Amino acid sequence: MKKATTWIAVTALAVLASACGSGGQGAEGGSGQKAADPAAGQPAKIDPFRMPNPIEVTTFKSVSAGAKLTAGDTVENNQYTRYIKDKTNIDFKILWYASGTDYDQKSKLAIASGDIPDVLMVDEPTFLSLAEAGQLEDLSGVYEKYASPLTKELYASTNNKAIEKATYKGKLMGIPNISVQADAASLLWVRKDWLDKLGLQPPKSVDDIAAIAKAFVERDPDGNGKADTIGLTGSSGINVPGKAGHHNWKGLFLAYNAYPANWIKDGSGKIVYGSLSPETKQALGKLRDMYAAGLIDKEFALRKDGNQPVIAGQAGMFFGPWWSGGVVADTMTNNPKAEFEPYLIPDAKGQYNNLMVPVSNRFIVVKKGMKHPEAAVVYANTFIAAQRKTDPDSAKLDFTVSAEYWPIGNATYDYADAVERKSETLKKAMNGEIKPESLNPEMKALYDNAMIDKAKPKADLKVWRTFYGYTAPAELLKRKMNQVYSEYTATTKTMERKWANLQKLETETFLKIVMGELPLDAFDKFVADWKSQGGDDITKEVQQEVDKSKGK
Repeated sequence: MKKATTWIAVTALAVLASACGSGGQGAEGGSGQKAADPAAGQPAKIDPFRMPNPIEVTTFKSVSAGAKLTAGDTVENNQYTRYIKDKTNIDFKILWYASGTDYDQKSKLAIASGDIPDVLMVDEPTFLSLAEAGQLEDLSGVYEKYASPLTKELYASTNNKAIEKATYKGKLMGIPNISVQADAASLLWVRKDWLDKLGLQPPKSVDDIAAIAKAFVERDPDGNGKADTIGLTGSSGINVPGKAGHHNWKGLFLAYNAYPANWIKDGSGKIVYGSLSPETKQALGKLRDMYAAGLIDKEFALRKDGNQPVIAGQAGMFFGPWWSGGVVADTMTNNPKAEFEPYLIPDAKGQYNNLMVPVSNRFIVVKKGMKHPEAAVVYANTFIAAQRKTDPDSAKLDFTVSAEYWPIGNATYDYADAVERKSETLKKAMNGEIKPESLNPEMKALYDNAMIDKAKPKADLKVWRTFYGYTAPAELLKRKMNQVYSEYTATTKTMERKWANLQKLETETFLKIVMGELPLDAFDKFVADWKSQGGDDITKEVQQEVDKSKGK
């Protein structure tokens, strides 16, 4: 590890020296440099942001119908394509573009026939299909040679999981996006003013959630003399998604160490489907009991807007992500005395479990045999510098224009722990440990709003909601967690034929169990039916695909 770190540091310094010596804008915003003259005995220097000579690169892309575009610009010629051409010397030729299902059908036909462009952004199933078919260029060498320091730093923040995701049989076959992992955590948001009024302690377990919900339902916490309060909200999606959503029960399932709808490793290291586990049955049983006791919103399965009872001041608890300040602010607008606090709920052993967001699900890939595969890395470096605003020239771009007009799709490239980093920066700035003028534009805006609110707490909820997520909620994210990842997020051959029916079986069974329409033991029949109706075959295929991707 020390040798690898030293090598990366040396490489980063070499790239920095190269960019600064060119008279450009620095390591992450350089405008390029002239190649050295080989005839003069000088070796050509690598510029991670610019091809030495102009080149044309083909692609095709998906564009949403009605996506905003500046007047006079086109899909082929707009502020983003011009920015890339000016910065990188790469002229992207868009062979064709389409929207929605038209794009899906047309791209599938092109890929099936092997007629793919030089560079393309694809989803994970397509990435694996192309890699298996031998249609992709190995990017291992050009990544090590051309990736900028910032690019490598972002991937390092994932503990190399993003690079692993883009590696097929030991070779880097794509440039992966990076998802912000804070979006995975499911926090329990509780009406603190209700807790205080009823003399209750904050929740530390699922049983505490049930006890608090019972008090919220039965003891008139809003003081209106009516039995109209809801203990816990819910949603019809009874599973554990990667990204935490409002009102789903991800946080409750995690407290049982249950991961329904995910492929995870069991104790022996084998891949299993989380929906079949005894822990999932136990969690369903708890939800069933709470619903039967009236502790969960009776209308959860029918509501189109789960936020409605919260904002109306009827609901005392809901599960949601770190950025739920918007829902809280809307609630406080309607109910000035309302006060929410977020909590993490541990399992029976006191451990905080977290099913992480898939670290990558989009990949920039290069057609096998392309003359300049390094162009994909140069493009990625430049796009990342613009997205992270480390290139001063990116300030000239109007980011209100749909980002899908960038030449190669659109995806997020950020530190995996971006929220925690911003939280620490904000805290230090507010404590005077960092000078406000040294903050980047995004952090300066957060700091300014935080200081406005500090002078008059919650006087302007539009200001408060902009930075609140980086305070108390972000502090919870810094706790030590048992991080679990879905081991497989693509599609197998049998899945293509049978997965829809298996998902329907699971969704209907779980919902009926929770709502009391089926006994809890119906779970055992579900497991048997799932296995016999194609689940066992799919499990074998998933294991094979995971082994294959790891070179086994």
